[in-house]
Amino acid sequence: MKGKQIFYWLSLLLCLAVAGCSSDGEDEVTPKDEPGEEGGGEQTGREVWSFDVKVMLDRATFKSYGSSANVVNNKLKQRFKEVRELYHGKKGITYFDADIEFVPFFDETCVYDCSSQEVLDHAVTYRGDYPYLVMFDGKVGDFSDERVHSDWTGWGIEVVCISDNNKGAPDGGATTYDILSPYKTSECLAHELGHARGVPDIYAMEVKTNPISGTLFSPVTCMMNICWGGDSWSEYAQLLINRNKNLVRGQEGFIPLEEPKYPKNLVLNITRDGQPVKYAAVNIYREEMYKNTVDVTAFMKKTLGTDGLLSLSPVTLFNGAGGGIGYGVLLIEVVDGESKTYRYIPVYEVQIAYLKGDTDQYRIEIKCD
Repeated sequence: MKGKQIFYWLSLLLCLAVAGCSSDGEDEVTPKDEPGEEGGGEQTGREVWSFDVKVMLDRATFKSYGSSANVVNNKLKQRFKEVRELYHGKKGITYFDADIEFVPFFDETCVYDCSSQEVLDHAVTYRGDYPYLVMFDGKVGDFSDERVHSDWTGWGIEVVCISDNNKGAPDGGATTYDILSPYKTSECLAHELGHARGVPDIYAMEVKTNPISGTLFSPVTCMMNICWGGDSWSEYAQLLINRNKNLVRGQEGFIPLEEPKYPKNLVLNITRDGQPVKYAAVNIYREEMYKNTVDVTAFMKKTLGTDGLLSLSPVTLFNGAGGGIGYGVLLIEVVDGESKTYRYIPVYEVQIAYLKGDTDQYRIEIKCD
């Protein structure tokens, strides 16, 4: 009996020793708030537009996760699952013609030791064959008013960069923030990857200062409007993303930001009590993207004829010197004697008309008091 017991305990110790030798020495524990679920979220039976994303991480941040690719991948799976849910919609709402998912790839080769700027400068090399590159950078940035900052770095580079600014940390910034935590990261990814699908910053069209009439302008509610929050997509974003479908930049049919589409003509129909306003002065002011202020000087001054109609070129009105959307909002001022009437026209209103089929002309009636 004792011989059998000795044999049993020796066998057990041998098994434990073998199990101990099989460990690679890394801490592979998945954080409690990161279930590490497989797949991209709830299966809906709908078509899926799927885009591969290569993820880069700076060395210091990687070390904060125990230098474990397993821990990082578990966090990435959860964050990108949340991104898919934000694109799908809640409470039975579906915003797009298909489910949209971004599938992250990360391993130890995706950890960089150089500066963040060097990664951005050589992003195409780092991205390789992947359509998009996402950088999570735990280093201190230079965005003094933000705790966490994100950027879409532009066409040809195709990079989303999310950086920790260490602002507002209890220890004054000594501790590196968990950049892959649920805090704002999924909303940030959804917003920045919205640019990847062809949608500009709608929040850049807000008017906070208006020296002409004093009235302000708040753009339509959308994930592309308010950064770091919200869970809805505007008609404008839906039309652009649905039109681009599963295409990526360079494929025929994709609408990139620097080539916005408009109807050939924007026609203003100025009326009062259903009749055309004759010979009134029309002054057109613009709000430059991200400036949030109406220019104090009129970009264009016109005088109406007898029909009350004014035909304008949207490309001239909205595009900047580089060819993309340079001005997000127009402020139309109609001066008829002592009467002044104002009307805001955001760029997305005109582009929605194009996306719905009004490729030749979009007509807006401005009713004077």
